Amino acid sequence: MTPAVEINVLGSWEVSVDHRSVVVPPGHQRALLSALLLSAGRPVTCDVLAIQLWGDRPPENVRGTLSTYVARLRRVLGKSAILSYPGGGYMLCTDGAEMDLYRFRALLRQAQENLCTDEELDLLRQALSLWRGCPFIGVESTWLEHEIVPLLTEEWFAATERCIDLETAGGAFRESVVELSQLTAAFPLRESLWFRLIDALHRSGRRADALAAYQEVRVILQDELGIDPGEELQALHQRVLRDAPGTEAAWPGQQIAGPPRQLPPDNVKFVGRHDDLAELERLVADVGGAQNSADQSTVIVAIDGAPGIGKTTLAVHWAHRMVERYPDVQIYLNLRGHSGDGPVRPSAAIEAVLRSLGVPTERIPADLEERSALLRSTLAGRRSLVLLDNARDAAQVRALCPSTNSLVIVTSRNQLRALCFRDGAQRLSLPRLCDDDAVELLGAALGSERVAAEPQAARRLAALCDGLPLALVIVAEHAQRTNSLSEVAETLADEMNGPDAFDSSTGKELYAALSWSYRMLTPLSAAMFHKLGLHPAGAMCLDAAAAIADLPVARAKHVLDQLVDEHLVEQPQPDRYELHDLIRLYAAEEARRNESGETRRDAVQRVLDWYLHATVSADSVLQPGRLRDFVRPLKPRVLPPRPADQRMAIAWFEREFDVLQSIVRFAATHGWGGHAWRIALAMSTFLDRRVTWREGAEILETALQAARSANDRVGEGYALNTLACLQLDKGDLALARDNLEQAVDCFTDEAHQAGEMMALSNLSLVLAKVGEPQLGLRTCATARDLAERIGFQRGIANNYNNMGVAHVAMDDHKRAIDCFLQADTLLDELGDIEPLSLNQYELGRAYAATHRYAESIRMMRKAANGFSQLGSRRWHAVVLIDLGKAISSAGHPRWARKPWAAALDVMRDLADPRAEELETLLGRTCPRRDGNPSFH
Repeated sequence: MTPAVEINVLGSWEVSVDHRSVVVPPGHQRALLSALLLSAGRPVTCDVLAIQLWGDRPPENVRGTLSTYVARLRRVLGKSAILSYPGGGYMLCTDGAEMDLYRFRALLRQAQENLCTDEELDLLRQALSLWRGCPFIGVESTWLEHEIVPLLTEEWFAATERCIDLETAGGAFRESVVELSQLTAAFPLRESLWFRLIDALHRSGRRADALAAYQEVRVILQDELGIDPGEELQALHQRVLRDAPGTEAAWPGQQIAGPPRQLPPDNVKFVGRHDDLAELERLVADVGGAQNSADQSTVIVAIDGAPGIGKTTLAVHWAHRMVERYPDVQIYLNLRGHSGDGPVRPSAAIEAVLRSLGVPTERIPADLEERSALLRSTLAGRRSLVLLDNARDAAQVRALCPSTNSLVIVTSRNQLRALCFRDGAQRLSLPRLCDDDAVELLGAALGSERVAAEPQAARRLAALCDGLPLALVIVAEHAQRTNSLSEVAETLADEMNGPDAFDSSTGKELYAALSWSYRMLTPLSAAMFHKLGLHPAGAMCLDAAAAIADLPVARAKHVLDQLVDEHLVEQPQPDRYELHDLIRLYAAEEARRNESGETRRDAVQRVLDWYLHATVSADSVLQPGRLRDFVRPLKPRVLPPRPADQRMAIAWFEREFDVLQSIVRFAATHGWGGHAWRIALAMSTFLDRRVTWREGAEILETALQAARSANDRVGEGYALNTLACLQLDKGDLALARDNLEQAVDCFTDEAHQAGEMMALSNLSLVLAKVGEPQLGLRTCATARDLAERIGFQRGIANNYNNMGVAHVAMDDHKRAIDCFLQADTLLDELGDIEPLSLNQYELGRAYAATHRYAESIRMMRKAANGFSQLGSRRWHAVVLIDLGKAISSAGHPRWARKPWAAALDVMRDLADPRAEELETLLGRTCPRRDGNPSFH
């Protein structure tokens, strides 16, 4: 009979056999038992055990030594407690039920799967009560200390922080303050604990203490690591300074207290569609969606139909009726499946949803499948309603669907049969309104008394609109201004003879309604309306709308308000405007009918000019010292906005990013190649700091093709150079070299000295990295001479930096340091933070190579602070990697974990392959143990 072996390792070393305490000798016997415990119920080979016990210094007779240790353990635990396997290997006979480590992990799994907050909190408390200190204490094992204990400690941290979050959400701020004060004292370098302490202090009414706690952690991070608090802590500090207690704070990974409630308002005058609503209810009931049990599958309902038929109105109305069944989360997203500027990419759609769920941008992975998995995890256990409006195809929808307990409502012009066949979606094809419902809709809009007074005219209007709700709404708006429905019907009948601008699926009735509405506009409003139809993206800010209409901003705002009143333009936010796809198509058709080709082209150029110079303006805040010869000869016609600081510039790019992508694609494919590559080039700083390599490369490849199609050699050179910089950073050195050599040829052919200097400078870096540093030095000297010739100080300084990189490649660190110091002096005088920080980073690496670790750490701390100030996440992470290496080489390997862990988060988010190196580094070092997690 197998004895009942119980082993406690979470903070103490206790072993009992059949409920009797036994003593396992310290040293390798405890380490061996620990290794078998971690694979309880599974055999472990002798080779694996040898690595775990002795690392790279095993005894001469590994199997014999292990056999001796196992025999001793069997005398203590019982002969049947450890089984031998043929070929060499052993297994601890237990299912883990009597091990505190396995009970801890089982309770965590139950907590994660639990839908009830109180029950989740109780399970977490049970799990944490099993901890009484550092795990595996008293067991001497490098493998345990470096690989197992750090992982277990992170599991404890995650459970502890989640427990605190739940308690704080329940209002236990003061109780949390006590526990968090102990935790931050024991683990002063863990920012997530400080975040929760400061937030709990503030929400307890102790604002002064919250501010003092922030100053304390700031000093600790500066003294220990030479870095500032992260963005989350800094944002919380600003909130406390503003004393805004009503704002919910959320550390990355912490569930936000207020889940999204994004459904558009229901139409209070919704009429008809009784049969369709009943059918929707039946579709959900048939698959069990009306039940509230925890194991329900997600229900997908696809509503398809012709444009303007009322799919969105019906979906929103029904969604509001279903909210009680799916009360936890309500998400709405317009996928713009048939928009002229292209549909929303699934990756971008998931990012928007995750951000609405409280997941910070920097925690969202780059890969589509990883984003989809994160969305499913975030919504797991929550009864969610997701309304995906205007989908193009099944692929656009599939990645956005939760896995359980949810209702997904999709609207589309297409039938989405693939979603039905592959994903089990239920389908409803929406017909046009019957005559009675159409008349009822007119009555809701005009008043039932007026419709009752002219029933025949009302029915004629309904027939003329052919039951199309969008047409009925537009007609009703104009009928408000007349006294006779018969007159309205006659006028609409005349409009039906107008040219058929739309395809057969739309019909003349909508064209007639739009034409009539358009003809009622003032000349100025009409002119602006059809110019808006020429906008490449369809969604725009107020300034862009003013630019394309060639109006002052205040005047444009007044005209846009009139178009919003006429239901021809939508205003989703105070200064942003959109056109329904069909209305935009009609507006573009009217522009072609009423404006000359030259006038239309001028309008498009005005808006492209505006986006170019607005992008350059924002980029000039991010990179004030950049040479911008590439903008010439295009000059702004309207003064573009200029963000006040780096933060606002980044915010502008994030807000306009989707529009800018559409603008670049449009310009590249419609004969505006010069605008395409220039706008893409002006986006390059933002792409480098905030966008994944893959997305950035797509934009730059589009810019390159646009320049080549326009036979623009200067543009081709700039696009090649910028693309090569991305490839250089990514490590694709062969591609980078080829592109830079082509860029040099482009600039040389056009005698463009600034571009030639830039490309040669970057080429010198590549040459140094591919093993040709002497050629790199000569190339760099040529680039420096060009920079001196055109009087570009930043270029001179950058080339001193590049010379330093070449000397490093030649293992001449003394000369490299001299070059970096020359560059440092010049860049410090210019006050240009980005190249200064990059040079400080290279200087820090050169100091480290010569074992001058104090100078190296100091210089790389400066570089890290500079990139943090710029919001350059990737470069900040790169510096943190080498900062950690310098700290470790200086004799403090445990202190190196903090910068490495911070860098790992960013590199994972950006899908950067350097994440693998960081995982290896973190696996080799032991976490700093300022105290033991013994607070329960």
